[in-house]
Amino acid sequence: MKCRRAEGLFNVKRKGTMHKFRFIMLFIVFSFLILTSTLTYAFGTNGCEGDCKKCHSLSTQEVNGILKKMKLSHAKILNIQLSPVKSLWEVHINDNGKKGIFYVDFSKKYLVSGTIIEVDTSSNKTAESAQKIPTGKVDVSNIPVNNALVMGNAHAPKKVIVFTDPD
Repeated sequence: MKCRRAEGLFNVKRKGTMHKFRFIMLFIVFSFLILTSTLTYAFGTNGCEGDCKKCHSLSTQEVNGILKKMKLSHAKILNIQLSPVKSLWEVHINDNGKKGIFYVDFSKKYLVSGTIIEVDTSSNKTAESAQKIPTGKVDVSNIPVNNALVMGNAHAPKKVIVFTDPD
């Protein structure tokens, strides 16, 4: 009989524990369902209604601030555009004649350098974008040729200008 009483008491105590356990599990499951349903809307397929520029922006002044923090305040910003990867801005710069690309996340807290490769096509999206950076073309009319050595017709429609350092 002692065993039955002890077993009966144990079962009563266990029923109370099971009730608490079920309540906690139901609470966790419902919390998870509510949380995941709200996250679905936050990170849905459309996100920003399909146009990230509606919700996010990156101005030249903000990029200048980032470059200043990175000790590249002398770099010139050539272009700011959305990157192939959502949540990143692609920034084209010219740093003393060296053109480069880096990425800034939408929170503007992180700068990412390196290449972006699309897995399905194995295409290097950073290299493709780098090819689109305009090369600096020089307006020949701004080059002083007063003391230049002219070879050939001075009034020819096409001219070649050669720079040398005689020293």
